Amino acid sequence: MNKQSKFALIFAAATVALSQGVGAAQPDAKLWNGTWHLDAGKSKFVSSAKEASETRTYDYSGGKLTMKSSSKDPAGKELNFSYSARFDGKSYPMTGNPNADSISLTAVSGREIKATSKLKGKVAVQSTATVSADGKHLTLSRKMLRTKGAPTDVLEFDR
Repeated sequence: MNKQSKFALIFAAATVALSQGVGAAQPDAKLWNGTWHLDAGKSKFVSSAKEASETRTYDYSGGKLTMKSSSKDPAGKELNFSYSARFDGKSYPMTGNPNADSISLTAVSGREIKATSKLKGKVAVQSTATVSADGKHLTLSRKMLRTKGAPTDVLEFDR
């Protein structure tokens, strides 16, 4: 194979790889955007991070997902945290969460998002959030890596 053929082959492979990156999965804003309320009765809490209630608001626009959460534990203590992040696997700041100070997101599909939350640079929580096909139900599975035994909670939300 001559030099021109090798260059053409490498250029074609790079073009295909780049075009696949551009077409990477993105969340379906119609499914994600809005307010979600925790159904504590249907949720399964294995870790000590039990919640009596939580309201989450998602807004996907301009290539960024903004999430705001307001929750109460069984004793009535409130926790409010938020983040705004792109789906590029890079870390973005999270505010108000004692368990994490940054988050990185990747979209698996229009309905599924994977997140890695870190505290002081160390992975603290890995989670997967999935919206049902009809857009009425959200399941959040979160593995608490900094807790003994790395328990996994499954939170169920409805609109």
